[in-house]
Amino acid sequence: MSLLTDEDYADLRDAGMAVEEDEANRFLIFKAFALPPGMYTVQAADILLVVPPNYNQAGNDMFWTYPRLAKSDGQGIINTNNPGDNDNRTHAGLEYCRWSRHWADNMTSRWRPGRDNAMSMYRRVEDAINNPHRP
Repeated sequence: MSLLTDEDYADLRDAGMAVEEDEANRFLIFKAFALPPGMYTVQAADILLVVPPNYNQAGNDMFWTYPRLAKSDGQGIINTNNPGDNDNRTHAGLEYCRWSRHWADNMTSRWRPGRDNAMSMYRRVEDAINNPHRP
């Protein structure tokens, strides 16, 4: 059984986003997610999300990156894990490092049941990647 709706997959394809799924773990992975030019030490990363069983009534709360992202200016990224830290995820033998972001605490990005979708999750990740200084 797929993690998302057919419409979600079509929207992600239309946005040029390749995805991979691990249904047993409920992982959705945005493959080669483009990062802002010059902001990080790599140009793209794989982004792992855990899709809740009651999707689309509830959205994602965190995401994980492979590789662990580092900013080009050497400044740290708040609320992120290093390799080996607690609550990282492993998929296909790779360790994805957690970005703890709690959108439910922010009224402007709170999940809207029945209205939000996979593109909402994509936009949340994109916003966090573009604004690594925000919790």
